[in-house]
Amino acid sequence: MARDGNWGGAGRSDVWRGGVKRAVTSLGTIAPPGQPRWPIGLQAAIVMVVPILVGIAFGRMDLGLIAATGAFTVPYFAALPRLERLRLRPLAGLVLVVTSVIGAFLAPYPWLSALGLVAVTSLVGVAVHGYRLGPPGPLFPILIYGLSGHAVGGGMPAGTLIATIAVGCAWAVVASIAPLIRRAHWRITPRPLSVLLARPTWDRGARELVWRTVIVAVVGTAVSLVFFDADRAYWTVAAGVVVIGVVPGRGPAVTRGLHRAVGTVAGIAVYLGIAELDPAPVALALTLGLLQFVTEVAITRHYALAVTAVTPMALIIVTAGSGSFGDTSVTGERVLDTIVGCAIAVATALLHPAAPPDPAGRHAPPQGLD
Repeated sequence: MARDGNWGGAGRSDVWRGGVKRAVTSLGTIAPPGQPRWPIGLQAAIVMVVPILVGIAFGRMDLGLIAATGAFTVPYFAALPRLERLRLRPLAGLVLVVTSVIGAFLAPYPWLSALGLVAVTSLVGVAVHGYRLGPPGPLFPILIYGLSGHAVGGGMPAGTLIATIAVGCAWAVVASIAPLIRRAHWRITPRPLSVLLARPTWDRGARELVWRTVIVAVVGTAVSLVFFDADRAYWTVAAGVVVIGVVPGRGPAVTRGLHRAVGTVAGIAVYLGIAELDPAPVALALTLGLLQFVTEVAITRHYALAVTAVTPMALIIVTAGSGSFGDTSVTGERVLDTIVGCAIAVATALLHPAAPPDPAGRHAPPQGLD
């Protein structure tokens, strides 16, 4: 993308054309490989598949699918050594459980549920951008909030839902301990939480990301309430916050917005294909594990490809858990919600002065893959 410092100067139309061209070109570009992602992908896939298989064995696949969302904790802090990751992963799980509690108990009250969505998105955004927690940002707490409201609205008892998500998150923590049998992981002395979660530095980039997140939460929720369906607001807001990402600037917003829109359409096609095949429960569980693996492996190299995998995964969990798997009416709604969320997020980048190039890693946690 063009350097953000040039967006507001002379030749603005040329900069816009060049920027859009680069965003389109990026759809055909695979980023060079960095640190291997397959260990994270494999762990996330296992964390997702096992609860579903257990649910199938006990005749409660719906609960298995909900518990599988514990896999959403795995991408957080993935760049840290395993001992440090183990210290922080329970915090990620706790956030998911808390958002589930809020979403479940506010579900019967549409207006309060909408305000809760704005509050959850904003507060998680402050934590993510203030503490430089890095990707995947506020996305998964928002999805858990929406899933919880959807499930309770469909008749699932709030206590059952919350307990199931808590079990899934606990399973994710347990699964993250298993690799510690390798002696190599113990050669690194983990840093204390006071270092890993150092006091936020509210520089310009962090403030911009927080304000944009708040705007997406408020506007996305309001648009869904007024023009669409309050039950769908979480998808619109989720689409917006992932476009904002964890790096400030207009260029990244345009590129991620395009990738998100294209990936969502492609992902919905994958979902429809899976629904048409109507796989057996065990095959569906393994398919979800594969989609989770692809998401984690592709996320750092081609965002649209990662979205293509995560979209059917989210749709399968929500629809299969509520008994509406294969419902084609959901797909058109999701495309519209995604486009609206992406448009709002890209527009928020224009509310701020053009940002200078961002130093590498400034909006990510301390690195150190083991």
